[in-house]
Amino acid sequence: MLQVAFVIAAVTTAASPSPPPQIYHVITRPLCSELSQRIKPAIGMMMQNDSNIKKSPDLFKAYNRAALYGNDPSAGGGGQNEPGADPGSNGPQNMALLGLENLVRPIANNIIAIQTALDSPELMHGSGLPEDDKRLQEIRARLLKALATQSASLDIISGFVDTQQMADLQHAGQGYISSMNQPDTTKGVPTQPSPNPLTTNPDYAGLPPNPYTIDLANVPGLTLGYNPVTRLVDALHWTIDQTQAQENQAATAVMSGAALCQSIPLASPPP
Repeated sequence: MLQVAFVIAAVTTAASPSPPPQIYHVITRPLCSELSQRIKPAIGMMMQNDSNIKKSPDLFKAYNRAALYGNDPSAGGGGQNEPGADPGSNGPQNMALLGLENLVRPIANNIIAIQTALDSPELMHGSGLPEDDKRLQEIRARLLKALATQSASLDIISGFVDTQQMADLQHAGQGYISSMNQPDTTKGVPTQPSPNPLTTNPDYAGLPPNPYTIDLANVPGLTLGYNPVTRLVDALHWTIDQTQAQENQAATAVMSGAALCQSIPLASPPP
């Protein structure tokens, strides 16, 4: 349904009395209103997500380098611990993980806000103007598809962060458990040392590895040094490309609607 607003403009001059008010009819189509109120902010938040998600592959690679080379800058580790830090800790690896963690909340908040905007009653139930509703549903569908691939990117990033943080907690707790279970030292029974977090595979999140696990680096056809982090980077590149493809199609529909709105006269005097 067309929304009609009445704008009254009065022109006054110092030399003559004010002329009678002139009434203009300002017509706003539902398409134009929704593009401005919901679609435009949703696209803005989606672009913010794109920027944050594209930072993640480099952070995964930095984490990978630190896991492979530790704190040896000459081996390509990319840095070393601060002076006085625990020699068993891996500063570059922790910084990369923190960088990934800092991406999760902004992306998640934007996804929630975008989904809320696209699920608004105005977009879901239609306006009663078939032409506008058809265009808005096309735009909404394209944006929802792009949002789905952004959500997949978020799942990869947040899932990895959660797994590594769980692993850190599990490995840290093993030291305390070992000390609690320490036998009587007067009998000369040696205690079992706690595992070194640098030599324990963090991808198992503290769980003991399966003794029959296949080393993927030995599988024919896979590159040397292949590991699960590399697979996550490949998956992120795929989700990023898919998001871009859906956004490009949504942009075409949005620009078509915007051109239609610009062709409508904003104000017209009464006959």
